[in-house]
Amino acid sequence: MENNAYPELADLNIRLQELESQGYTVFPEYLDRNTTAAIRARIDSLVGPIVSADHTTARHDLRHPIPGELMPRLVNNPATLELAATLIGSCDLRMREQVFIRTDPSPPPYQAPQWHIDAAFCRAEFAARPRQVYYQMLHCCSTVSTGGAAFMVVPGSHKLSLEAIDKTERAEGRGPIQNHTASVPDANDDGLEICANDGDLIVFNPLCYHASSPNRTDRPRYVYFTSFYHPSAARLIELVLRTQYRDNFPDSLRQGLPSELQSLLD
Repeated sequence: MENNAYPELADLNIRLQELESQGYTVFPEYLDRNTTAAIRARIDSLVGPIVSADHTTARHDLRHPIPGELMPRLVNNPATLELAATLIGSCDLRMREQVFIRTDPSPPPYQAPQWHIDAAFCRAEFAARPRQVYYQMLHCCSTVSTGGAAFMVVPGSHKLSLEAIDKTERAEGRGPIQNHTASVPDANDDGLEICANDGDLIVFNPLCYHASSPNRTDRPRYVYFTSFYHPSAARLIELVLRTQYRDNFPDSLRQGLPSELQSLLD
């Protein structure tokens, strides 16, 4: 990722309004083609060749540790850090994750999308400044067509999640976040496939009902996830400590970051 390849946050106010109202937004052509090609090559080197997959092996999730010089290059993206700071309301950030996913073609019968939310944050955590939540950043590293393991979302469903969480909080109080993901009622009738292009960035609220479509095509789908949070996010920090979710960042990641970004891994 060369310095001149860093993206610009075009139409940022419009994107933020979409994120607030719809629960997701898309930044077109966010990553350059050299970067997405490098991501695809790195995933392939770790996962192995694409073969005719069954439903148990069609999706390959790679989480920390992911060694190699590509990972700190992806972190050290000024536009990504600026966007994260804008979403959270502070430049004092911690990186929650780096995830690669390759979803290979799979044969029928196709499983129904598994609708879920990512974390049951409450209204007060969104209202706080800095926000005590994270927003998912899904970098599309291949062009996705209908039925090609596209990201699926129910627009506006983050508001439904907040209402349900409000009711639970009134009845039971506010407890720790129990699960990294939580299932939601079937949303197939209201869900949209986001058929993004190679290099697009999808940002979404973790309370949105979302899923991915089965990969009915003859090409794999590649994505890179990352997210950030503020050190005041007490319930989120309790969750990542309890699940040891951030315990395995590799030495190569820390060694590859400049000194001013070392705090992202604290």
